[in-house]
Amino acid sequence: MDRPLLLPLAACTQPSLVGGKAVGLARLLAGGFPVPSGFCVTTEAYDHALRAPGFSPAGQWQAALHSSGAERQRILSRCRTIIRNRDTAELTAQIIEQVRRLDLPLAGLWAVRSSATNEDGVRASFAGVYRTRLGIPLEEMASAVKDLWLSIWDERVLNYYATAGLSGAPPAMAVVIQPLVEAQAAGVVYSIHPLTGRATQVVINAVAGIAASLVDGSATPDQYVVEMAENSQTLRIRERTITRQTQALRVTGQGLREVPRPVDAVGRATLADGQLFDLARTAKQIEKTFGHPVDLEWLYDERGLWLLQARPISGLRRSRHLTNDDSEWSRANFKETLPELPSPLGLSFLELFMERYIISPYRRLGCKVPEGISSVRTFEGRPYINMTLFHSLIAQLRGDPSLMAEQMGGERLTRVPDVHPIRLVAFARAGVVMMAEMRKAVRHGPAWFAAMKVMAAEHRADRLTTVSGEDIALRLDAMGQWLDEHELTFAIAGGVSQSLQALGGFLPRWLGEDWRALLNGALQGQA
Repeated sequence: MDRPLLLPLAACTQPSLVGGKAVGLARLLAGGFPVPSGFCVTTEAYDHALRAPGFSPAGQWQAALHSSGAERQRILSRCRTIIRNRDTAELTAQIIEQVRRLDLPLAGLWAVRSSATNEDGVRASFAGVYRTRLGIPLEEMASAVKDLWLSIWDERVLNYYATAGLSGAPPAMAVVIQPLVEAQAAGVVYSIHPLTGRATQVVINAVAGIAASLVDGSATPDQYVVEMAENSQTLRIRERTITRQTQALRVTGQGLREVPRPVDAVGRATLADGQLFDLARTAKQIEKTFGHPVDLEWLYDERGLWLLQARPISGLRRSRHLTNDDSEWSRANFKETLPELPSPLGLSFLELFMERYIISPYRRLGCKVPEGISSVRTFEGRPYINMTLFHSLIAQLRGDPSLMAEQMGGERLTRVPDVHPIRLVAFARAGVVMMAEMRKAVRHGPAWFAAMKVMAAEHRADRLTTVSGEDIALRLDAMGQWLDEHELTFAIAGGVSQSLQALGGFLPRWLGEDWRALLNGALQGQA
């Protein structure tokens, strides 16, 4: 059976015949998602264009792949020449017939997009490697198709192919053809965060007008991060970065043109909140339908949302690890312990102190602390504590994080992280370690603190006026080593925290509903 030269998009199910982009659009149509009508010039037409006596596309591809410099350019040039010399009169006639059959307008402008057989794959997407032609009148369609065929035989494609570690048969080029839709806004949406892999965050890039300027990198888009609660349809806009877009690519009587945006539109969001939520839900629905995370090209016109491309997000591992951007920060008890504006040296010491004497001991108890997370950050010159991180640590140790918020003087979290408690065996081991730390504080604390008071008295400022800088540095080194060897911070702070957690478990059974007020009163020294 002869392979067709053209197919309507809904029938594009065979990747070797229609390429990755067309298959993605067919899957969207099959799932009931909005895709502009169109059709595909199949790889059979491309194969016809490369047929010549004594010419082997596969052989030429391998020769180009394994050559360089002038020899590679000679091979590529020969292949492009064969395509340029191919007569496309028959193809033009078939394209016009397909347009009529699908009841598409003969007048107007068209979008002509690549759909290579190695495009939009899970292993490598080839995003931006092949050409796209927008604003093409019907009479120039065959020439535009030929231009996309030529784009396979390009140095960039070979380099991408080699870098991706691909080998074997050369790619073939199919072409997706659709009427050009006049976009009010357009862009790309990622069903998971493309940098962190966070599955609960949908990232949307948007520009006014048609998105060609976004795809080629000439425009800076608005960026939005929409967060969706796990196992819920509840959405909120987590981040909103608006750029000053002064131009928009529009369809005009002279074709596609960059036109100035109205003055009052510059600096305003390109998408309303409802459109952002619509896009986020659609991206998640498609992710579920396809069975993997996707990046989608989209546009809004006066009728609503349209999808132009769906491809897997390649080369990214999903992550649910907590990040600083996910965290909530509070002054908490820093308001009392550090009421004045700290010096840069003091802030630097605080970060080191928290990591070495608070966070590291939690790791020894078996808690997981995500790489790159900070326990303290500086905002407007003042330190803030990572309440989300400490919530996670307490929850991992099977405690009640709400007690922690009360103890530290902070508010309860507005977004509770997903935390998995440590296993019971690890929990028992953590209890043994914590008891050892607490016993150390009881056994050695009084003597060690007395020694610290003596050191403080010996090193008052008025007693150091005659001491050289070199000697002061030596004393500081010795004191630092002594303090490290007699460290009790976590034994006390962690011991108090875990003791209060234990009381939070026992007191409700002993004292009833008033237990929390009685405990807080006792902590404040009330009778």
